[in-house]
Amino acid sequence: MADVVVAGAGRSGLIVARMLAERDVRVSVVERLPAAGGQEPESDAESLARAADRAGVSWRLGTIALERRPGAVCTLGVGGAESLDAAVLVLATGTRPATRAELGIVGDRGAGVLPGSVAHHYLDSGVLPGRHPLVVGDGQLAEELCEQLERAGASRVVRVRRTAEPTESGDGELGELGEVRFADATVEAVHGFPRVSGATVRQGGRVTHVATDAVLLAAGRIPMRNVEGALFASDDVVECFSSADPKTHEDAVATATRACEQALAAVGRRTL
Repeated sequence: MADVVVAGAGRSGLIVARMLAERDVRVSVVERLPAAGGQEPESDAESLARAADRAGVSWRLGTIALERRPGAVCTLGVGGAESLDAAVLVLATGTRPATRAELGIVGDRGAGVLPGSVAHHYLDSGVLPGRHPLVVGDGQLAEELCEQLERAGASRVVRVRRTAEPTESGDGELGELGEVRFADATVEAVHGFPRVSGATVRQGGRVTHVATDAVLLAAGRIPMRNVEGALFASDDVVECFSSADPKTHEDAVATATRACEQALAAVGRRTL
């Protein structure tokens, strides 16, 4: 029986682990967090984890997949370092928002510029990232952040979208949740040190300076390839990522199905 390590216990990782285990593959799931569900836990995470458990998946929670080596994955967890046998590694380590460099945002390097996923965890923990935050992004994460910030007591939320919305002219108007919305726009620069105090927003030929004490980056979904020796797909490294936004169960199943087929093919090649 071949061994497969799935790095990441988000929705897609849990589904592909179950699929592989149901096909008589010995599967270990490595997850850096202490519980299955991933960095943005979905409502069905618990049931997906139970299904994977019933299929015979073994777990390494609170454990980081550090390095891919020939036939193995090196991990580090609460029990110390370990080397897991792995004919194939499935990367289901999730996605992250684009960085300010990837978005082309220049300017000062003051504190207060945060990935949207980090801001999401702050808000879940009762920490307000800023009283006058600016959210960059078009998708589900940006939408959720705006809603959370309003509920958490932010005085004013500014949202900057690359795409235009048919119901608004995109001119710094007041949105449904009370936030100020810029559509068909980009953030060109952030200003302020030691903490950010403003941002430059461009809409076509119009430039607006927005006062803000936090810039939350929630644009795009970029795969997190953070296992040394597995930065790129190969014969024995299978990617299980999706850039779909919003994330859906159907998309996760399609992503996991593709990864499962690729992993099974790789297992077959390795065991011939």
